Amino acid sequence: MEANLFSLVDTTDRSRVFAWGMEIVDEDRSDAIVYRRDPETGRTFIGQHTSAESALKRYGRRVSLALVWEYEEPDHEDRTA
Repeated sequence: MEANLFSLVDTTDRSRVFAWGMEIVDEDRSDAIVYRRDPETGRTFIGQHTSAESALKRYGRRVSLALVWEYEEPDHEDRTA
């Protein structure tokens, strides 16, 4: 089993984190857990997805987001929704 940390960030301002997450990969399965605190309401949201990419697709429908892996170099080209 392997776990990798990621964040979903605003594509126009990469310092603005929309959500933090962890993708857990087993031999034949992956899951992603996403944590987000809404800055306007202060409410906390936790979601479960099949992968980090599926979390990006889900949340990227509302806001233009990029997927940034914790282990990547800062200038690495990230995936965007």
